[in-house]
Amino acid sequence: MIRFAVAHLAAFLGTLVLAPIGILAWPFRRDGEVGFRITRLWARFVLRAAGVRATTELMAPLPEGPVVFVSNHVSSLDIPILFDVLPRSFRIVYKSSLLYVPLMGQCLAATRHIAIDRSRAFSAKRSLAAAARRIRNGVSVALFPEGTRSGDAPMGAFKRGSFKLAVEAGVPVVPVSLIGLRSVTGPGRITPGEIRVKIHSALAIEEGPNAVESLAARAESVIREEVEEQ
Repeated sequence: MIRFAVAHLAAFLGTLVLAPIGILAWPFRRDGEVGFRITRLWARFVLRAAGVRATTELMAPLPEGPVVFVSNHVSSLDIPILFDVLPRSFRIVYKSSLLYVPLMGQCLAATRHIAIDRSRAFSAKRSLAAAARRIRNGVSVALFPEGTRSGDAPMGAFKRGSFKLAVEAGVPVVPVSLIGLRSVTGPGRITPGEIRVKIHSALAIEEGPNAVESLAARAESVIREEVEEQ
């Protein structure tokens, strides 16, 4: 419980101190790269406070150009872990309502993360099209296809939206397995320890009408095999 409180306090204080730097840097570098590096620093500060260390295994070199990283989603530490270990600059996709959260919203915008408006079907479709254009233009993204944290439950089924985005952008998907998180996190607790992150070989998009379903099934199978061996 104490470590849980310390980690969340670190996240709050890190945001309070570091977010303004990313916001103020935006007029000088509008691609959000300064904000990305600030977020990586924030993530490492949070993980150090939590006492959680991540070791990374890269199964194959990443392909040239942008990719869509997809990962299982267990806890609130997942986002800091990805910012800590993924070997490429990337952006996350977030609900556009977060733009109205003081400081966080401005930092998300300045860092050029990708907002999705799910309030109406037309807005959601337009947001996804804009996100696909960003990816085609060279921006890698990281997504959690389960849609919510699994916590102590088994890994959930992957939803198709992440993979539809990859297909529309025409970029490969890189599955990422977060392994061992349940041993260090749980409801209201963080236990210091080590987790593993396995970055798998990229999955190419197959031709045909079932490209989205095929991509989702392959990515889910790769990640599930690693996670369920825990």
